[in-house]
Amino acid sequence: MYSPEDDRKIQEKIKKILEGLPGYTASGEADRKFIRRLYELSEEKRPEFKPIGPMYRRAAAGAALIVLFAAFNYLFVPQYACVMNVKGTVKMCRAGTNEWFFVKNTRTVLHKNDILKTFSDGKADIVFPKRYELRLASDSEIKLAHSAPKISGQGARYDLAKGKVYAYYDKLRNSEREFKIQTVEVEISVLGTDFMVASIPALNKTWVGVLDGVVRVTALNPDDLTALRGQSVQVAPGEKTSVKLGSAPARPQRLMEEELLEMEELYRIGTKPQVALLISTGKGRTRELLSVAHLYISADRRGALSDQIRKINEQFGKALKEGSRIEYLNNIRQFEEIVDKHPDPKYDVQFLLFIGAYYKHLEEYDKAIAVFQRIADNYSRSSLASIAQCAIGIIYEEKLHNTEKARIAFRKVISNYPNSPEVDEAVSGLRRLSPENITK
Repeated sequence: MYSPEDDRKIQEKIKKILEGLPGYTASGEADRKFIRRLYELSEEKRPEFKPIGPMYRRAAAGAALIVLFAAFNYLFVPQYACVMNVKGTVKMCRAGTNEWFFVKNTRTVLHKNDILKTFSDGKADIVFPKRYELRLASDSEIKLAHSAPKISGQGARYDLAKGKVYAYYDKLRNSEREFKIQTVEVEISVLGTDFMVASIPALNKTWVGVLDGVVRVTALNPDDLTALRGQSVQVAPGEKTSVKLGSAPARPQRLMEEELLEMEELYRIGTKPQVALLISTGKGRTRELLSVAHLYISADRRGALSDQIRKINEQFGKALKEGSRIEYLNNIRQFEEIVDKHPDPKYDVQFLLFIGAYYKHLEEYDKAIAVFQRIADNYSRSSLASIAQCAIGIIYEEKLHNTEKARIAFRKVISNYPNSPEVDEAVSGLRRLSPENITK
């Protein structure tokens, strides 16, 4: 027999089954039997629990081990770079041996402490997908000194014994990971960039040039290769430095055009266009920009977009000679279209600075300010953003004679970019506008 409590549970069950009949209650013994039978049938449809047999348990355990092994390899086992695009004579020496062998096939794995050497007719790329790409020039030798597991933030370090290496490091994908190249004279710490290192043992000298991003160059103690305290400089885009053994790095200077041409080899690794705004690195660089600086562009001929960029840049030179305002504006619009349709954070700032300078040259001051403001708003972390902010202040002061907006722009240079070369220009502007109330 069912107890009253069983009847109550049956009623609740049937109410759920018969939701379309609100307030339904069973009456009479026949109805109650019918309801009980419905309840029993619903219970009978429940799947019976069956314990997992030994075979299934072994399969589940095996799958779990496979997943664990894959996760362990992904996180803890060092990841390896590959030697690719080998041309000419290239040799490798495996770690722990003195045996050299020719590298002919592509995708040869480079392990920790392996040494790669190119001869006078040789070159090779070292590629770690989504992290970095290196091109070893002829007569060069490099060793993979350190390669960390993926879970580690230490990254990789290469020791360049001699010759030249062109490097691209994807900082956006590896924001927490270090990447270093070391020679006898220096350690180069990468902060996300395209750069070149040349080791010249005969002169006990290392040369470093940067195309994009920033690198920190630290002089090393010649006895134990530890960093010399305080003996380091940061090299910004378009700059170079050199270091002699046991000496501090030279003050960064602007790359010469022939050096830029040589560094074009870097861009043969991929299809990235090379862009460099030819202005100095000192406090006068904003004035140089507004005097219409030249834009150095070298691109891989295989890309349609690269050809388009090169063509537009050549048209600017033609417009400059002819003084054609229509040609200028047409070229500017084409450059703006490239930035809008094919954005690339590595080059957009330089393109936009170039565009803003030409708008100012054409006395389109409002448009120039709008372009420079776009840089300040959207690319505030760029090492060139301070130029845009300072240019806004100069145009407001000298062209639009808007004293209040000029003050605001110069103060933003000082507050937002306190270590930039533009601070001196901004302070000078504020002194001109408010000589009685200046604080740096």
